[in-house]
Amino acid sequence: MTTPTHNSNNWMNEEPSLASLVRPLRAELSETPEGWCVEISSLTPCDAMMALTRDDLLETSTILSGGGEAQWVACVHGPVELGDAKAIVHDVEHSLSPLSADFRMQSIVATKDDESVVAHVREYDGALALVATAIAQYASKVLGEFVSPPELGLVDSILERSGNLSIRPIETELFSTFVDVGISTNGPLEPANAVMIYDIHSDSWHGE
Repeated sequence: MTTPTHNSNNWMNEEPSLASLVRPLRAELSETPEGWCVEISSLTPCDAMMALTRDDLLETSTILSGGGEAQWVACVHGPVELGDAKAIVHDVEHSLSPLSADFRMQSIVATKDDESVVAHVREYDGALALVATAIAQYASKVLGEFVSPPELGLVDSILERSGNLSIRPIETELFSTFVDVGISTNGPLEPANAVMIYDIHSDSWHGE
């Protein structure tokens, strides 16, 4: 058996590691009196709101945004008068339960510590859609091309274990036809105990 050798020139020409190109992904899901709260480490508020709002929903909704301690964007069903908008903005920026600001509010996404977003949604599928979007973005960065989000049922099968999901580049393997994504449901420092496979040719996901 021959041990490979590496001189300084080879070391300088090595491609960057996956860990240096892709940030870890963390998601934490919890139930609230108004619906669900999900914190995700890798989405922007705009990305998150795009994942939550369909074109037909946007036609009948009002999008509000603001910034107190954190930048935020919210989707409110139906038209919103100026006085109501001011009241919503005030309640959102001074409440720990922002969906209670107005019964018509469907979702709100806010930045947290400039490193993650926190989304409050009324529907469980909305929370799953956010996590699915984050997983797709993670795989897109690994491959350098567009990746479709996994089906919500597959995301649910992972999150139902603990409500937590952590993905690290060191536990992600890239092959010629698929990407093997190791997932920990026990915390970001614990080894992967679940797997999602992205098939490159069919642009589809499945679990193992």
